[in-house]
Amino acid sequence: MSETLRIAVVGATSLVGEAVLELLAERALPIGRVFALDVAEKDGETVSLGNLELDVASVEDFDFANASLAIFVGGSELSRRFVPEARNAGCAVIDFSAVYRLSEDVPLVVPGINDAALDDLGEGLLLAVPNCTVTPVAKALAALQACGLERVTVATYQSVSGTGRAALEELANQTTALFGARDVELEVYPKRISFNVLPQIGDVDEQGISEEEQSLVDELHKVLAEPQLRVEASCVRVPVFFGHGWAVTLQTRDPLTADKARELLAAGGLQIVDDPRGELPYVTPLEASGNEAVWVSRVRQTAGGTVSFWLAADNVRAGAAEPCVALAAALMKRGYFA
Repeated sequence: MSETLRIAVVGATSLVGEAVLELLAERALPIGRVFALDVAEKDGETVSLGNLELDVASVEDFDFANASLAIFVGGSELSRRFVPEARNAGCAVIDFSAVYRLSEDVPLVVPGINDAALDDLGEGLLLAVPNCTVTPVAKALAALQACGLERVTVATYQSVSGTGRAALEELANQTTALFGARDVELEVYPKRISFNVLPQIGDVDEQGISEEEQSLVDELHKVLAEPQLRVEASCVRVPVFFGHGWAVTLQTRDPLTADKARELLAAGGLQIVDDPRGELPYVTPLEASGNEAVWVSRVRQTAGGTVSFWLAADNVRAGAAEPCVALAAALMKRGYFA
């Protein structure tokens, strides 16, 4: 691995960008330099890389020939504009946006699930990272895949941080306004989020399926390489700052008991907190925040021979930043930047 690896983080001031920088510092990867890039309006701001402060530069003025790898976490508009430019400069790209996830010629990768997609990628490679709502569910399903996945029903409980920093401020401001008996302002969400839940994330199609629900279906199909898997999703925004929750019910071809499910999920690297006889034997999104684990609780047999369980994870760190950094490390290990 090269000790002069140069990484550009595009969208460095976003919540995910800040988390990527934190993890790059924590993992102590052999990096020579990190460039913090964002839209021109962010030029001159600073972000943290461990104990270092990095000046944020405009991505519009950056020459991607100066970077070996670019991690795009600034949203679809930045990815559409600058991913082709980075690749043309010979820079490898890991993209956390919806732009390339379903492109047939772009691997959609969750580290530890479909790592074979990282072989023989060539110069100017492009990898897509799933929606932060998808990756934790994909890890759980991959751990149980040998039992024969037939039908998956998922209800998500998604924190406002999934929308970005402005949504955090909106939740805080609305809560303060309500306690002060003032009118709330709606800027990010179409209805009040404070002390409320919004049962639609993104626009809906003619069948009433939301963009978030469709992405969950499509991206699970691609990551798991099971395009015929029946996936039923309901995605809900909840008044929580950080951390998502998922209620999952799974029907499999082979009989699956709750005990066997716990065993397989643990073997797949998920963290199990599930003693039905214990005191508060479950993990909440709050408790999952600030770490990269995917937590499993309330594994149980349900009607019709199905198994149900609860997942909780930090959507910013575990769902978004960690897969990006893990992919960077995997590419280094395979010698792409030697």
